[in-house]
Amino acid sequence: MGCYPLLAGKFSERDGRPLVRIDEDRPGNVVLGHGTSLAEEINAPHTWTRGPLLRISLLREPTAGTRLVMTLPRAFVDAMSYLAVHRRFWAIHTAVRTGGPVPAEVVRPVLGPAVDDLVGARFTAGQLGDFVAQRARMDAEDAVAVLPTLASVDGGPGTDLSFGTTRVDLDPDRSAALTRLAHDMSLTTNDVVSGVLLTGLRHVLRPREGTVRVLCTSAVDLRRRLDPPIPDEALQSAATTTSLRLGIDASANPIDVARQVHRDLRANIDSGAAAMELAAFAHMIDQHPPSLVITNIGTITEPELPDGLRVDSVRLVPLGHLPMVFAVVSRYRHRLNVDLTHSRAWYTDTQIHELAERVSTTLTHLTS
Repeated sequence: MGCYPLLAGKFSERDGRPLVRIDEDRPGNVVLGHGTSLAEEINAPHTWTRGPLLRISLLREPTAGTRLVMTLPRAFVDAMSYLAVHRRFWAIHTAVRTGGPVPAEVVRPVLGPAVDDLVGARFTAGQLGDFVAQRARMDAEDAVAVLPTLASVDGGPGTDLSFGTTRVDLDPDRSAALTRLAHDMSLTTNDVVSGVLLTGLRHVLRPREGTVRVLCTSAVDLRRRLDPPIPDEALQSAATTTSLRLGIDASANPIDVARQVHRDLRANIDSGAAAMELAAFAHMIDQHPPSLVITNIGTITEPELPDGLRVDSVRLVPLGHLPMVFAVVSRYRHRLNVDLTHSRAWYTDTQIHELAERVSTTLTHLTS
């Protein structure tokens, strides 16, 4: 808490507007919870109106060993700042265990300015208005295919307000083979994984035959593109996503789709469309939801730990009761992982498992 005063805060409300209250002189204490199930932990109710803005639990699972689960509100954290908190936690843990100096420097700013405001200053109101209207026309003229919300009720969320998460895992050899394949094709690993995810999604969409239009969002890290850049250690929701609208045939090759992702993603970054989407976010939240949300957080650095302790895997799980599927791509200890997360208020586990099996089969085929 001393390093991150914001974590001692709490959510409140004034005149219908959300606020974060922080008392740096009287920080709250994080209570270490205990449990036996990751599914139970990610579905636990949050108490962020009482604070603190960090939930941490130790889970001793019969088949998965011991897990440490940290939960933070998405309002002020993205993957990069979450992983920075993760690294700081283990640095402090190691210092305490080994008798070394405990990191105590405070991360500043405690709460930075809204990134959408920073980015929004680059554009006029007219530019943002035209951008939002153009995107709305595109989706109105050519319908976007989405995964059927089989768990919904009367067009709204169903009664099961829990989350499910499914992992697709590639061992180090196959992960290295996938990277070689991508580079041989002048693509990134993210391009190829996105192609696999999108062709896998096409497999479970309706109609089964022909070409459908898919709206996919891909993460763009604006932290390093701002001037000055925002360091990972600063708790800030600085990441954004850029929208890709792709026509995908039922028999599409994942490498061909990867090439399309590569081209469109680069075009959106170069044209400024990625930054404009963040600046116009407040005006776009009611537009068509994406068919798939892909976030690639790259390689997660293995923490330095005391002898006898090792973190075998790290998993980031976005939690939100929204009619969209979240795919988080990461690499840890030379293994490539794809974590699919969904709200059971909208989708059934069977739907997501079918998608995961298709993705796993395709990745295995590409790396054979």
